[in-house]
Amino acid sequence: MNATRKNTAVSREEYDSDWIKDAWGWDKPEHFIQTQGKNLRPRISASLDLAQLKPGMRILDIGCGRGEIVLHCGRLGIDAYGVDYSKQALEVAEKAKLTHSLEEQKRMFFIFDDVKNLKFNELFDRIFLLDIVEHLYDWELADVLNVCRNLLKPTGFLIIHTLPNKWLYEITYKRIIRFFMPWLPSDPRHEKEKSIHVNEMTIIHLSHLLNAAGFNSRVWLKDLIVEQARWHQKQPLIDRRAKIYKWLSNPLVGTIYKLLAKTPLKLLIVNEIFAVSWKGNQQPQIKLPICLTDRLVMATQKLQNSNIKR
Repeated sequence: MNATRKNTAVSREEYDSDWIKDAWGWDKPEHFIQTQGKNLRPRISASLDLAQLKPGMRILDIGCGRGEIVLHCGRLGIDAYGVDYSKQALEVAEKAKLTHSLEEQKRMFFIFDDVKNLKFNELFDRIFLLDIVEHLYDWELADVLNVCRNLLKPTGFLIIHTLPNKWLYEITYKRIIRFFMPWLPSDPRHEKEKSIHVNEMTIIHLSHLLNAAGFNSRVWLKDLIVEQARWHQKQPLIDRRAKIYKWLSNPLVGTIYKLLAKTPLKLLIVNEIFAVSWKGNQQPQIKLPICLTDRLVMATQKLQNSNIKR
């Protein structure tokens, strides 16, 4: 993982109409527009729960895609801004926006640009970075986090989600699963993922990047794959995820997975990484998990600090 600017940013051309149709499974653009983007994926719902939104707030969603967060917030009476450099994704967002009342539309703003190019007159209560971190090299993410720090109110905070958990692919899949099932492909990622997931995270690396950007943070793993499998039951997938989701939708298998995800094995089997980050020393007044992953991050940081002092 090279942090220098020698790495070329992922081209916006990668995020075309074909990518949009495939990325969300059964919730195709036409269905998304018809339902006003209300069929929220589990990780979107979990992120919104963390935000503890209230009418009158201002939020920014960086890498907003089809605009679920903006649409949801606009319906709640929140001024919501979504920024993305995929023109095709924003076309879907704008069409979904038009299905809302005029009053709701007045609170929904979509901007086709790179957030680093924008100027806002007011600061934000919440900034969302959902499923964008893995698309940015370290130097790009550092730039974006610097923008976020300048745009965030003193009492505001970032809500971050990224996947996959790199340990799941690099350790669990490649070194354990393939040891017992060597006929599986050497890399579980398909070609599209390889072209756009240029910076897959571990909880430790993400924590270090947030700390380097001047944020205090809580970073953790959250098991949502069973919920995601159930979400996809509305219309089963036909891609490589289909068998995994069908398997996890089985009540017994789902229960076993949930139990294992409460043990230290979660570091190797849970795929969703969440983080909440704030600028000052005062932690946001929201309930944040305290778990093994937090202790692992803190222990690693202490070890690194002690090595520096030596």
